[in-house]
Amino acid sequence: MTTRRRARRVLPAMLAALALTLSMAQGAGAAAHPRVEGKPLKATHKVHLSRPKLVNPTGHAQPKVHKSQGPLPTISRKKLAELKAEAAKHPAKQRPGQTGGNRARKLTAPPSQGSFEGLGLPCCLRPPDTHGAVSRGYFVEVTNGAGVGVYNKSDGSLLKNVSLASFFGYTAQEIFDPRVVYDKKWNRWVISAEAFQEDQDVQKVFYAVSTSSNPLGSWYIYTFDPPEEPGTGDFYDFPQLGYDQDAVIVTANIFRPGELGYDYIGSRAFGMAKADLYNGRFTDFRYFDVGLTGTVAPPIVEDDNSSAFLVAAYPFDTELSLFKATGLGRSDDTIVQQPSVPVPGYTVPPSARQPGTTAELDTMDARFQNNSTQIGNQLLNIHTIAQSGFPTPRWYQINTTDSTVQAGGVVHESADSDDFNPSAAGSAAGGTDENPIGRMFFTWSSTNVMSTPHQARVKSGGRLATDDPNVLGGNTHSTASTFYAPLVGDDPVQRWGDYSSVTINPSATSTCPVGNRAYVVNERQINTTDWGSRIGRLGFCG
Repeated sequence: MTTRRRARRVLPAMLAALALTLSMAQGAGAAAHPRVEGKPLKATHKVHLSRPKLVNPTGHAQPKVHKSQGPLPTISRKKLAELKAEAAKHPAKQRPGQTGGNRARKLTAPPSQGSFEGLGLPCCLRPPDTHGAVSRGYFVEVTNGAGVGVYNKSDGSLLKNVSLASFFGYTAQEIFDPRVVYDKKWNRWVISAEAFQEDQDVQKVFYAVSTSSNPLGSWYIYTFDPPEEPGTGDFYDFPQLGYDQDAVIVTANIFRPGELGYDYIGSRAFGMAKADLYNGRFTDFRYFDVGLTGTVAPPIVEDDNSSAFLVAAYPFDTELSLFKATGLGRSDDTIVQQPSVPVPGYTVPPSARQPGTTAELDTMDARFQNNSTQIGNQLLNIHTIAQSGFPTPRWYQINTTDSTVQAGGVVHESADSDDFNPSAAGSAAGGTDENPIGRMFFTWSSTNVMSTPHQARVKSGGRLATDDPNVLGGNTHSTASTFYAPLVGDDPVQRWGDYSSVTINPSATSTCPVGNRAYVVNERQINTTDWGSRIGRLGFCG
């Protein structure tokens, strides 16, 4: 977000590897949020999208910019502060498995295949909320402030740049939290975002759908007001964007003003029918109450599975929440809570340190920051946790048939780096009936104040299904020359992220079959006060 802040069992060998590589979080207890397995979630409202406007967006209109604040957490600010303080108390030491006879194997990462500069913005609208997606000919990036950028994916040339206000045709309040996905089956782009509240009863949420595979052409623009009890001032925050074969899937957190700020009152999920959205038709959808589960991530469903699985990580826990959505976008759609997924205990990560300053970078609160990849009965996602005193991305491949972790590991640059702001995507290339995710690709941010000091880097890496579960090293697409501290006097923890993205290249070349190359985008900093972004390519191919 911009500115207020924010069917099979696990193999014994896999479990043993997971136990060795994933340390139990220090001081974390079981979460106190309720779970009722097998009971369909309640659809509290039917929501009507506005009739779409057909536009070809241009321009750089900008509304008044709101003051940057911390993210809205799904636990109390007091509890989050306690967890962050606890994570920071533990002295950083080499992560388990990085010394002695258990040294983890440093993988030969899928090689970097170049990178190019993404969108950027002078101080101090932050964080950028950098997100992007790749199609057969283009890469589209969306950020706070700098808006929508359309690039030639081959040479990195910027073909079009439009502010979010101009793109959605709205200037009453600042627009933030942009996301973009490319639906490679139907060759359509979808961009989402929302604005700050106009008053206690009005907050606009926006969706744009391209009329073709060409993001330089025309778009349908939709909007709606999130349902709420009149006069409550409910705030719709941190929406995520995914899809299955029939629906565009959305999740979001809802907050209500309280005595000490905004209180988390639950998360929401819904599906919008592609048949309506992609054809510029008026449509509606059922709005589901997912409860006090924490931030829920929707999937990108890569096959024709009739069910889509949503997953949530509470800020501290020993399990993940899993939901099965069936028929999203239809009148009889359902979302049902599944058995929880047991995982090694985790808690929120400490902030990331920077050489030469006491200012630190925000590493969020252990939520899944980006959508999952779903192939067959396997679901892949990643979040940042505390491990050995370091912020560390941990990934899970979840078997949705029996709610178990089939495989998992950590992603980091070195034994003593601070690593955060991750995203992951998987592909079916090289997959099998037993394990349909044959390739994994990751991006993350990394700093180091210990053995090899360096400022923030844009990282990428990957693994084959048969590789070691831990991804160590990776490609470097950008390294900052100085620390980032635009508002250090007011905020010792600098906003960063709040998300990134990895997308699988949907087209092939003579030397690179589909599913073997990915594009990543992540935040970088240009100097102490200005942020930018970097778009990179990597692949298991030439």
